[in-house]
Amino acid sequence: MNKVLRGLARAVSLLAAVAVAAVIILYPRLVAEDSASVPHGFLVVLLMGMSAAWVHGFGFVPENRILRVLFSPIIAWPVMIIGTWGVFLR
Repeated sequence: MNKVLRGLARAVSLLAAVAVAAVIILYPRLVAEDSASVPHGFLVVLLMGMSAAWVHGFGFVPENRILRVLFSPIIAWPVMIIGTWGVFLR
């Protein structure tokens, strides 16, 4: 992948992670009205995807091949999409 596409992917990852963090921190009622209605499983999936997007967005590239794949947009973006669907759209 060339440098421009890599930079664009990192920017998308960072912006997506910032957006998810901002929504959850600044407006938690969007996730759930009370603590009993929180979709915990999907929220964990969303936060895991967000964490991977932070790592990728800041440009950290692990030496370990498995971690490199886990912190790539190939994993982070679909995990965030599934988590977003489960938390906000389901």
